[in-house]
Amino acid sequence: MADSGVSRAESSTDSLSVYIYDCRPDSKASCEKVVEISGKSYDKFLQAVRQEFSISQNEVFVLTTTDRRQIVRDVYGELTNGRTLHLLQSVDQELATATQERINYLPHYHTIVQSGQYEYYASEGQKALPYAFAELIDNALSATSRNRGVRSIDIRLLFDESQGGPAVVVIDNGRGMTSKELNNWAVYRLSKFTRDDNTFQSDHSGYVRPSPIPRSLNSDISYFGVGGKQAVFYIGQSVRIMSKPVGSPDAHEFVMSKEDFEQKEKNKEEIYSGIIRNRKPGDCSHVRGDEERFLHSLILEEQSKESFTAIVITRIQPEHVTYLKQDFTLWTRELAHIYHYYVHGIHGNEMRNSRSAESTSNIDIQISLIDRSPRLPRLLNLREIDNDMQTLYINSSVAEFEFKASKGGDARVEGLIRYHPFLYDRETYPEDPYALTPGIYDDDECFVLHTEGRGKRAIFECFWNGRLIPYSSVDEFEWCARPKKVCTVPLECYNRISGVLFTNDYFQVSTNKLTFMDLELQLRDKETIFTRVLNGQEQRVKINREFTAWLKECHERYDKQVKFIGFQGTTTRTDVSTKRLQSPWARFKAIHWDGKVYKTGQQVKSVKTQPILFGTIVQFLLYGDHEGDEYATGGHVQIALEPKELYNEDRTIPISKIDRLATAAAIRKSIDDELAKLPDQLRLTWPEGNSWPDKAVRPAGTPLGPIQVEILNKKGETMSRLPVANVNAKKLLIELKVIWHCKFSYLFFFYHYPTLGKYTLQLQTILSDGESASEWAGKRLPQYTLHFTIKESSAAAFVLGVVPSSLRVGVPFSLNLEFRDEFGHPTQPPSDIKMHTVKVMIPGLRQDCQSFQVSVRPGPPHQLVVLPDDEVSIENGSPAPFKVEIQDEFQNITAHPKLIVRCQLLGAPDLPVDAVDCSNTGTGLLLAKPIQLKTGISCVERTLRVLPSTRVFRVEVYRQDEDSDDVMVIQNMERIDWTAGDTLGSLRFKLYDEGGRLVPLAQKLAHNIKVIICMTLHLDFSSYYGVKNIGEHFYQVAFRDQHTVDTSTGTVLVGGVRFASGFPGPRELCFKYQEFEEFSRVKVTAGPPAKINLLDAPEMPLHVLNGRGLDTPFLLQLCDEWGNPVPDQRVVIAIKTLSPHPVRNANPASLSMLLWQGSASGARPPPGATTLKCSKPKEKEKDSNFYFRDKEIPEQVGKYIVQFVFVVEKSKCLWSSQIALNVVPNKPVKLVPESPPSTPVVSNSGSLASRILLDKLCLKIVVSCCFFVLFFVHIDITTTTALLKPAIRAMLIFPGFDGAEYMLQFRPVIKGLGPSPTIAPYNLPFRFYNDAENRKIMATMSKKKDQLSQTIEIYRGILETNKQLTTELKIHDAASKETQLKSELIKNGIDISKLTNVSVIEDLISKMEADLERIKNEPRRKCTMPDPFKGSPDVLGKIAHLAQVEDDDAAKVISWHLLGDMDCVVTATTAAAKKIYDDTQGRQQVINLLMCYFRPLPHIRNGGSLFRPLGNPVFVRDLLIFPEHAESCNMVFSSLVGDTILVDDLDSANHYRRGVQCPTLLTRQGERIRSNGKFGGLQNKAPPIEKLRGQVFGAPLPKEYHAILLDPAKQLQKWELVVICLLAYALNQPFISSAITIFWCFDCCPSVTVL
Repeated sequence: MADSGVSRAESSTDSLSVYIYDCRPDSKASCEKVVEISGKSYDKFLQAVRQEFSISQNEVFVLTTTDRRQIVRDVYGELTNGRTLHLLQSVDQELATATQERINYLPHYHTIVQSGQYEYYASEGQKALPYAFAELIDNALSATSRNRGVRSIDIRLLFDESQGGPAVVVIDNGRGMTSKELNNWAVYRLSKFTRDDNTFQSDHSGYVRPSPIPRSLNSDISYFGVGGKQAVFYIGQSVRIMSKPVGSPDAHEFVMSKEDFEQKEKNKEEIYSGIIRNRKPGDCSHVRGDEERFLHSLILEEQSKESFTAIVITRIQPEHVTYLKQDFTLWTRELAHIYHYYVHGIHGNEMRNSRSAESTSNIDIQISLIDRSPRLPRLLNLREIDNDMQTLYINSSVAEFEFKASKGGDARVEGLIRYHPFLYDRETYPEDPYALTPGIYDDDECFVLHTEGRGKRAIFECFWNGRLIPYSSVDEFEWCARPKKVCTVPLECYNRISGVLFTNDYFQVSTNKLTFMDLELQLRDKETIFTRVLNGQEQRVKINREFTAWLKECHERYDKQVKFIGFQGTTTRTDVSTKRLQSPWARFKAIHWDGKVYKTGQQVKSVKTQPILFGTIVQFLLYGDHEGDEYATGGHVQIALEPKELYNEDRTIPISKIDRLATAAAIRKSIDDELAKLPDQLRLTWPEGNSWPDKAVRPAGTPLGPIQVEILNKKGETMSRLPVANVNAKKLLIELKVIWHCKFSYLFFFYHYPTLGKYTLQLQTILSDGESASEWAGKRLPQYTLHFTIKESSAAAFVLGVVPSSLRVGVPFSLNLEFRDEFGHPTQPPSDIKMHTVKVMIPGLRQDCQSFQVSVRPGPPHQLVVLPDDEVSIENGSPAPFKVEIQDEFQNITAHPKLIVRCQLLGAPDLPVDAVDCSNTGTGLLLAKPIQLKTGISCVERTLRVLPSTRVFRVEVYRQDEDSDDVMVIQNMERIDWTAGDTLGSLRFKLYDEGGRLVPLAQKLAHNIKVIICMTLHLDFSSYYGVKNIGEHFYQVAFRDQHTVDTSTGTVLVGGVRFASGFPGPRELCFKYQEFEEFSRVKVTAGPPAKINLLDAPEMPLHVLNGRGLDTPFLLQLCDEWGNPVPDQRVVIAIKTLSPHPVRNANPASLSMLLWQGSASGARPPPGATTLKCSKPKEKEKDSNFYFRDKEIPEQVGKYIVQFVFVVEKSKCLWSSQIALNVVPNKPVKLVPESPPSTPVVSNSGSLASRILLDKLCLKIVVSCCFFVLFFVHIDITTTTALLKPAIRAMLIFPGFDGAEYMLQFRPVIKGLGPSPTIAPYNLPFRFYNDAENRKIMATMSKKKDQLSQTIEIYRGILETNKQLTTELKIHDAASKETQLKSELIKNGIDISKLTNVSVIEDLISKMEADLERIKNEPRRKCTMPDPFKGSPDVLGKIAHLAQVEDDDAAKVISWHLLGDMDCVVTATTAAAKKIYDDTQGRQQVINLLMCYFRPLPHIRNGGSLFRPLGNPVFVRDLLIFPEHAESCNMVFSSLVGDTILVDDLDSANHYRRGVQCPTLLTRQGERIRSNGKFGGLQNKAPPIEKLRGQVFGAPLPKEYHAILLDPAKQLQKWELVVICLLAYALNQPFISSAITIFWCFDCCPSVTVL
């Protein structure tokens, strides 16, 4: 297939001719000649060639085709009309010049026949047949748009085989089509916008856009000229169109079929041709086949119709017939959805209210399916369908929000949002009929029966000119999107809205009307203005605020999502301020809300209240008269605040403020936390250390106190007032009482107690309200009781007892001494008395007194004393320290030989017995062993109670993140799977004693806590089926003291066994330990799906023709990692096509450029277009681009069209769009003839021919690019004296000399504004002779001279062309640069119309430079730290000067974070760093680039984010701007800041840390969280920026500065150079007049001018 343009007009079919080029080397011109071959034999053909080209009989020649096939006798018969042949000397002769061959190329008929398959192939999982029917309905709606009455569209599905093959008929009562319009319909892609050209001019006027109407229901939807053809050939393989226009007596019929196309291709006939049958209505005489019997009745119906159009589609695809029968309800419902508003009017199918006459539609779309007998026909009108999506949307909604969107020009969008309320126990948002439903064997737990309203579906369906565009939808707009923060409207209400968008045809759709091109992008543009429509009037309000208010009103009025249960009567609420709303209020026991039941007595928590309330439900209240269970949007709940000890009141709140996410445990915990604030106990401390334990025994006179008493709550906090917020905080006081227990109790308040007896000290907490109340909210306030006993104190005096009055000499007597304490109470003698002095006095004797010393020793054992004397409580496993004393009668400790005290435990057999020897000391210590006295002393029994030990008994390990209440307890021997390399953080432990009590962690206990790695287990199963070594780490947290006993077991847990490769089947595992072996048999199946294998892969590369399928389907196998087949049915395999990319191996010879003069001619160029070939790319040009350079500009001024064509194969070409080209005249240069005339010769002869100098001369004024034909000159010499007679009838007579040469000069006269350009005149030499014979000789010689002159001019022209091309290339480069810079300057807002000269441009550049200087000098944040090292070799500078930060908050916190490094000097080499270090004696910080390194991103894994962070996190290094040394600075700061992240606030930073183990976090508010999680304190809070004393990163220059510097200023400088270049080569183009000046120039005569 050649690359030339469309062929010229063909010869008639009766005569055959060929085009022959004379390409022989000695041929002067290779022009083509036409030779007739009709009825000629091969010999006569050769004779005609010899005659046409003047070839002698002896001369040898060869005729070949363009592919060098020689025309011999056998080949001659194959010649076709219009074939191009070459006349050569031999077959292998080279072509001296190029030739042209005429061809015809038309698109293949598959373009029409298979277009529907291409357009409807990708239908998003749905059947595309309804959308093909929609194309035919579109045409019918356009045809009936002018009907005043009913617009009838009848779709008949004729599947009765007895009446012919399956057929689909679409009939409308529209205006019909004329034969010319029917011809236009047959032309593929002839849209309604291109039907007014010469070829396809319609009988009707040009296209006029319809006037705007509501919902754009203008029926202007037959648009592109492709839908009808695509639809009929997608449904079947043949189409018959019958139509009768209004007012015409004739009907027109046209048939197009795939079979007809194939037959024409086989017979080599013209494919795109056919006939239109013009007949009278009802004439069916041409119908012959049995396959179309139904046509008879169909044609007979034409007689009663004024106008109509019927489309009959036959040879229906079998799968379409099955679908149309079985899924009749499904596809008719989809059609009703597409044309909902055409069928039901602008308000849609509103079934709840009666329709008005204005909203009723006159469109009637009837569908009938006629099957074979005895099956009854199925008749359906689209108006009767009530379950299409729009009908469901309309009738399930309760309110509408109407709006409009406008975006410049006439582009308009009408929008409607509907609200679907929650009623009772379900959402009323209609379900999508195309949504997937669960199968028979699906898991019920994985299927959601009641979705949350709209779910993930888009809000808006999109209608174009009133009809649905099914595959385009708009998710949401910013003003109606679900808010990210909590607002006044519940978030679930945003899932209860649906919407519709109605657009006009200013928004483009695809040719199959399945998708919009860019509707959503245009509506999201900032220039789009949204206005609300209320009562038909547009309101310029804030659309987001209006929508939120409307949505809130809908929720409060229409949602019925709370069920009130258990009616208890009505009541009146006095707490409501509005009297009319105080009554009636219905009381209920419970409600059912959001899948939960809330009952009376249940504890709840509130949300969005100040403060947050906890309480118990008292009752539910609903306003209005109700008598039973009721549904409502909401109501109120009355709760008794908890804890009652703090809040002794009831509170009523809306039901919506109940926290539905709060758990009972969390509520109970919060209440307990509140209870912990109440007074719980009294804590006594003894400041002087003289504490009195309970049941203490103290000597009389011992002071009690001082005592410090503190009131504590359950949290251990001291308090002095009640923690009640709504009551005047009452003070707490302490009341002290001391009671003496005697026969009559007495109350004392003194400091010490001299009276012996038992006492009780009582401390009671009381309120300071004057009533001495010791209770609050029914609970007694904390108290403290201390029991103590006062005994006699130590001896302070003694009293002599009764002494006998008479004594006998020599008889001993006794003196009774009674010791008393300081209060006169009898007491024991002092224990430290060893020696006593006895003084005996006898009156009357000379020596009447004598004294002696007596040593008093303890008496014999009298009693056994065991201390302590009360009940003893000991711990399990600890000794029971009992102290025993042997006392005499006077309670003195005494000793006795062999005095042994035994201790025996009673109550159980085999109890231990202990004994202690008291023979020497009289005292001893027993360790809980029974006591047995042998000296007759009565035994003493004590009760022993064993309590749980308080030592550490159990260790509990758990994990709890910071700021989280979730606790994960780790059980003993529990296995934890964790990611390799990750950190298992936030592990904590608690210690418990035997009683389950928490043991506080003290310093002494902390030393006994050890975390031990017990073992790292490596199991080697390498000898069995390739089992990999699996390692598991076992960790132990142990508490060790002298009572801990370690136990271990011999159990080994083997886990994580994995088979690395092999085939599925049984396997044996061998476990071996020393000499023991154990085998286990396992069954190995295929692993998880990992790859797809292509079985029986075809030979590569695979060649697939466009539009055709594969000969052999792909056979794919799902396999695991090791190639084993996986029987997994859940995997869906999809074929993805790669995005288009430039073709790099295309042959440039297949690409051509066609050029012709005139206007655009449809999709193809007209006959006679000039073909230009592609140029070779240069070295640095892309091989994927094609270049057309050095092409000659057309000679004629006017409009030209350029179109490019790429030849794919013989029958397929790719055409570009047609590009208009305007060729304008340039500056006139010189005057030249159209064809160089020979040197004229005239003679003095009577013959008129000898006297005519020039018969015709056509002169052109040459411009720099093209020519203009301006005039003709006719000169006639009529006299013997060289009479000159121009065409303008001027007579000139000149004397002539025989043989002399004269010059005829032509000079144009130009009239116009400005100076007249200088145009070189044209000089024509001629000779004059007196006789005719000399004239003839000189004429021959002049002819030869002219030929030589022409040859010389040709070579001179080549040399001049080279010079001219050099000059033009400079102009071309400047012009192309001018175009490029124009667009760039316009983008930057510069008016290029004012840039007319260099001075203006220089002024604008000067102004911009002044602006740059002004911006540069504006005050901004700068670093004032000195940098004396900058400028030194290999020194970049200090850290503070290397980077800049735009945001002030970010600059402050980053500078503070790097405050210790801001003074550090960065060097490029280690030597430079060492030099600065030595020069400053080590005082200056330095860092070199060789030490810097990069760190990977910590929170981005595998190219995806692990979670959705808050607070706009960004790496600190990404905020740094480097004015210079960008690459080096990037290395330095990556080392300094690492992965430090900047977020908005502290809450966002903590949220970020919970999601991932992250490095240091900074906030824009100045906080810092270190990598170990520590934050708070002055060391983690940035000071104000003023306190950094200039050690802060500077601010960069504003973006305005860079915008001027980088774009407009440089572009203006380039523009200045372009303007200078263009002005240098600028050419004036004045108006050229048709007048001409002719100069006669003689050697000896002056010139004479003739005008």
